[in-house]
Amino acid sequence: MEVIKNLNYYLSNKTFFVGFVIIVCIVVVGLLAPFVANDPYKTDMADRLSAPSYEHPFGTDQLGRDLFSQVIYGVRISLIVALSISMISMILGCLIGAISGYIGGFVDDIIGRIIDTFLSIPEIILNIAMVGVLMVSLNIGSSIWIVILAVIITNWVSYARITRGMVLSLKEREFVNLSKSAGASDYWILFKHIIPNIVGPIIVLATLNVGNVIMTISSLGFLGLGIQPPTPEWGAILNSGKNYLMIAPWIATFPGLAIMCAILGFNLIGDGLRDIFEPKSRRSAYE
Repeated sequence: MEVIKNLNYYLSNKTFFVGFVIIVCIVVVGLLAPFVANDPYKTDMADRLSAPSYEHPFGTDQLGRDLFSQVIYGVRISLIVALSISMISMILGCLIGAISGYIGGFVDDIIGRIIDTFLSIPEIILNIAMVGVLMVSLNIGSSIWIVILAVIITNWVSYARITRGMVLSLKEREFVNLSKSAGASDYWILFKHIIPNIVGPIIVLATLNVGNVIMTISSLGFLGLGIQPPTPEWGAILNSGKNYLMIAPWIATFPGLAIMCAILGFNLIGDGLRDIFEPKSRRSAYE
């Protein structure tokens, strides 16, 4: 009953509710892909570049593949990869940021300079560079694992920066000093007192970050550096449709709309959570 009560509390926020509905619909469609879509890899050159119809609701691409099936199966690829990257980046970034902020001194200086270096370079440029470096180093072409690793290498920084700042503030609070005077270890203070107090802002950041990761994955796919065809990934589908914008605009339109809806959903959830966790800051912004 407590879980249901909490869920009702979150859903009472209109922004969160709209985003939640959008993401739930996308997830359900992805789960039902084998039942509502055809084989996304099946080609039919006799039916290539067909306009949307009853048989092919989103039309077909340059190889005669059903675009509806590709977009639906692309939900699984994009969401699983984006959520995996966000989860790993959050854990890695929070640990690094918490250790940096709590220990301070030389360790904090080194980590702080690394964070500043990453933040000084445009994210898409850094991701492209990481994909290139990993492809050359591992001597393999771009794949799902290359994309995941490359984005994680650049994505942990935002979590580390926020966590570091909050830990620097919290470690000077009275309850931390009281715990130290009682003989508590640094591990206990960090993981029992400080980190639980930063969970709310980190959850908000993580939710907003999922949309950013989806955009990054799609951008890499559009540039030909992401998940490679024939794997149905939204950015890769956009890339294949860019040469047919004048004669078959639906190839780029529908995966673009899917990307927009997914990012919108996660951003609305993040904004709603921010309203819930930090109502005073949101209220003061309008005063």
